[in-house]
Amino acid sequence: MPAVGGWLAAVWTGASAAGAVGAALLKFAVGVAINMAVAKIMAPKGPRPQELQTELRSSNAQRIRHLGRVRSSGAVMFWDWAYVGGERRLFKLLAVAQGGMSNVQQWYLDGEPVEVDANGYVTTAPWNKGNIRLRWRKGIQGDQWDGGDYADLRAAFPSQWTEAHRLRGVGTILATFDAVGGEDIAEVYSGGEPEVSALIDGAGAYWVLDGSTVNGRNPAVHLSDILTNPVYGALAPADIDVSLLAIARTDCSALVPTDGGTRSRYQSGISYALSDPIKDTAQKLLDAMGGRAWITPEGKLAVEAGVWRAPSITIEERHIVEMEYGAGTERINRVTTLVPTYVAPQVRWRETSADPVDDADAIARWGEGQPKSVDLLAVQHHGQAAHVCKQMLARMNPDRRMSIKLRAFGLRLIGERVVAVNLPRLGLASVPFWIDGLAFDGSNITVDLIEAEPASFDWTASEEGEPPAILTDIDRGVATRDVAISGVTLITDDGPVYIRIEGTLAAQRGDRLIAQYRRTGSLVSWTDMISEGTSGNGFSFRTMPLGDLSEYDFRVFFGRYSNGSSGRELQMLSVPVVVTGVDVVANGNPPDEPVVISASGSAGDNLIVTFRVDLGANYHRTGLYRAASGAPFGSATLVKWSFDQSSQVTMTASIPPSGARFWLRSENQSQVASDPVEVGNYPA
Repeated sequence: MPAVGGWLAAVWTGASAAGAVGAALLKFAVGVAINMAVAKIMAPKGPRPQELQTELRSSNAQRIRHLGRVRSSGAVMFWDWAYVGGERRLFKLLAVAQGGMSNVQQWYLDGEPVEVDANGYVTTAPWNKGNIRLRWRKGIQGDQWDGGDYADLRAAFPSQWTEAHRLRGVGTILATFDAVGGEDIAEVYSGGEPEVSALIDGAGAYWVLDGSTVNGRNPAVHLSDILTNPVYGALAPADIDVSLLAIARTDCSALVPTDGGTRSRYQSGISYALSDPIKDTAQKLLDAMGGRAWITPEGKLAVEAGVWRAPSITIEERHIVEMEYGAGTERINRVTTLVPTYVAPQVRWRETSADPVDDADAIARWGEGQPKSVDLLAVQHHGQAAHVCKQMLARMNPDRRMSIKLRAFGLRLIGERVVAVNLPRLGLASVPFWIDGLAFDGSNITVDLIEAEPASFDWTASEEGEPPAILTDIDRGVATRDVAISGVTLITDDGPVYIRIEGTLAAQRGDRLIAQYRRTGSLVSWTDMISEGTSGNGFSFRTMPLGDLSEYDFRVFFGRYSNGSSGRELQMLSVPVVVTGVDVVANGNPPDEPVVISASGSAGDNLIVTFRVDLGANYHRTGLYRAASGAPFGSATLVKWSFDQSSQVTMTASIPPSGARFWLRSENQSQVASDPVEVGNYPA
């Protein structure tokens, strides 16, 4: 951990007093600037709650730490099928919480809350048909420290998940899903196995005053962990003004009125990536508590919550060297309305917007400005979000602004948040001002002031606005998922021959329709067809080029591919619709009939026939057929083929002593034949 404390002390005890004071003032000014209300509209970096409620399938997923109560999924660490007790079972292991998690309050499948029994089996329909089991491990040192220690996972995959796969210090979720029959696939696994998330209580937070672990939702305690946790923090306890942090913790826990009773003034729940800049994570918690942070003259980091405290120092006229005084703001595009985005339990712990918060005084003076949104993603109550916005607007729209140059008296303002200004000739009778910045030029201290609004910290239940409507459970019923094949067409005029299948479907959002084909009677695997597009409720697929005079089977179903132990695996999510025995005839156009030029012969002798054939693109060969004398063509059998393509073709055949009847018939390469042409009847 960096030796930040020594660095801060070195800044304060520099080579010269002026240099040290200047450094401290600079740090103070920076600290104030970071916490200006206008700056807060620019959201700090880091993952948003919605992003963490979706499973992450990445080999380099960020490590996420959770403090307070949050809803989260995790990074998929293991995913594969195995046969267990005669059942085909999917194992899915999620790494949820770096540093551990202390409890699971509620389970979710595909974003919907579900109930589980004492052994973790889901009892909520329709997932109860899938024998789905949800379990978790804390990943906390001394309490299920190895998050990957699941005996049944190791037993199912002894060579893939061993005792060396520990996930030490990581809170995890193991979900298992049993395969179901085809009639239940559409209902239980309508989009594949459901995504898993949970409402969890994160790791216990490190409280810097005594080194204890605190489970709760106090933002000052969470900030203590972010800054000074021995494993994940960046500062040493000596770097923190612990007395002020303790006051901030008490201020956050104080009760304020809310609809139907009281609530803690400030609470928080936060999820952050360990790779996030610490200033961004800390800023989210400062925003949640209406707070600010600064560097004290002793070189320590000080924090306070958004609670009004009257100034203890007053600037009199005798202290002032120079002064500028004017209206609070000269901005043309003033912000008079803020719309906070926060995390609402009523909508399953997802982001939502609270009612807009107006600065009524600013609107009365200047008219309505353009509303601005502000992210308060560590806040989990609509009233708290509104309370914080009320304070922000007061800083953004002050009545008056001053810039005062002071001599040594100005040093007393280092570390102060507010100061009183007593200038009776200007009508200022100990009026409180927020300190917006300090600067030291080596001789004088210039302090920038904006008029404070103590009433912005007051709160009544009527100011909270309306909470979001509670989401109602979806009546899932049976997923609408149907397929009907309406046409199978052999395409012969678009290059090599292929087959197109078309039909209609009724599907759920995100469903994937798959069509496959193979030769009839073949034992080889099915081949995926090429999708030609799906529009509305229709679909069209085509094959690759097919062999002529072959027979094919087709099937269409909803499904998806996934990577398993044996490679790419297909999961069917609906019962396939099958069409079998489709013949492929590449050329359906017969050649013209052969034209007999001459024919001679008699019973017991030879037949000699000369004829002319169709030499067009549809011609391939001509057959000579023979039947008993006087019999119809239907009883004739092939005698021989002629592939000769001369202008005149001659064929011969023996005539039995009992007599015979002969015909000629031409074919194309797909064995599509012309009508038969009689050569002659030669009786005995």
